[in-house]
Amino acid sequence: MAQCRCSARSLQWFLAILALSYTVTDAEESCPQGISYRAEKDRALLFGGVYSACASGCQPRNDEWSQGCNPSSQPNPFRGYAVCHPSQTAAVEQGLSKLPAFADMQDFSPCQLYSYLQGRTLWVMGDSLMRNYYYALRCFMLDFWDHAKGECAPSSNERILKSIYKSADTNITSSMGSRAITDVPRCVHLIGGGRICWVQSVRGEEFATPNPQDPGILQRLQHTVADKDDIFLLNFGRWHYTNCRGLEAEGYRQALKEVGELYQKTRSEFPNWLFKTSTHDHTACREGKRHEVTDQCIPAVEGGYPASFGQRINSIAESILGSYSVPILDTYQPTIAMHEGHILYPPPRSTVRDCLHYCSPGIPEFEIFMMARAFVKNGIKPLGKRDSTSSLQCLPVTEFRPPAGWSYYLDMISRNQSAASPAMAGAHAAIDVQQQQQLLEPELQEQVL
Repeated sequence: MAQCRCSARSLQWFLAILALSYTVTDAEESCPQGISYRAEKDRALLFGGVYSACASGCQPRNDEWSQGCNPSSQPNPFRGYAVCHPSQTAAVEQGLSKLPAFADMQDFSPCQLYSYLQGRTLWVMGDSLMRNYYYALRCFMLDFWDHAKGECAPSSNERILKSIYKSADTNITSSMGSRAITDVPRCVHLIGGGRICWVQSVRGEEFATPNPQDPGILQRLQHTVADKDDIFLLNFGRWHYTNCRGLEAEGYRQALKEVGELYQKTRSEFPNWLFKTSTHDHTACREGKRHEVTDQCIPAVEGGYPASFGQRINSIAESILGSYSVPILDTYQPTIAMHEGHILYPPPRSTVRDCLHYCSPGIPEFEIFMMARAFVKNGIKPLGKRDSTSSLQCLPVTEFRPPAGWSYYLDMISRNQSAASPAMAGAHAAIDVQQQQQLLEPELQEQVL
């Protein structure tokens, strides 16, 4: 029976891909500021070709923003983002080649995506998997934002910034008991208007809580800096479950219900929402605990957890959000077989893989393409030359940690340091700094930070 359900689900997903086989419009495909790309025989623009194929209007390739996107090198993984080894990208492309939309992936360009982003903000919201996605977007759109300007805050008003941060932050632990130090939100301003903004919020309870005294991050954005034409790309779930311990169902279901209710309440003013399902986690288990596997991530059927578990989590989201007509971006099914597409750490940890996060170019870029298809399917249209964002000031963001008084967990650590005796303060501070740094990096535990 399990095999039949799996086959039916695969067929359902294949039909969904066919339903998404809309052509992303090329009516607005011409790039701004004279940007153009050469056709490269061996590397599609989507899967790393942007770095080497820019022919005119290019941003520098020797700065830190570009170097972290170079598919020909493997710089150190950075906060959940890592460049794939070429063999990994090839394996992902081979797996995706069976999809009916693969030929269009090979032709997809930043110019096409830019037409949908110009003049509005794309809000990328979720845990470290979505941070990874934001970095992949930043690399794919490498020539469409000013590297000299860098990353900017979503508002130049410090009071508004603090309110956004505190709405996104959480004092709820993960299902493994982990706590998060939430990133300071940040954006890249697109040439000719538009933004891609990253807002970290790891627990679903913080997205749309109806408490007017302590509103969710979606309400906070809608009441402060978001515009009616903006796009909200949402994901949560990984802080609610692990392969080895299962799902904390009550909080997850309630959070999805609150998101659906808010969408129904505000869709006439903010219609452009997409909830992205989570990718498959290949973290292996043994006797209910994480099983360390060196050198490789292993196929789902060998992982020691129910192979259908990830799909069940996503099915809950699709069922609840579907009842409120929230648009779903479901990219889960192909990722089940993509155990080769995860992060491999450099020496001295080069035998260890992060089997939760995916490297780039690979699965994150596939999801970028599918997001653009979902725009078409759900009636999100290019705005043309109208621009509501080019006049926004850029308040540079250079730190991930928030100022004092913003973060629940970081402030708690600081209070503990202050309570330490003067003789021990230095030792405690050194330990806490190390602990905080570990929390700010992707861990090889079933934790998403």
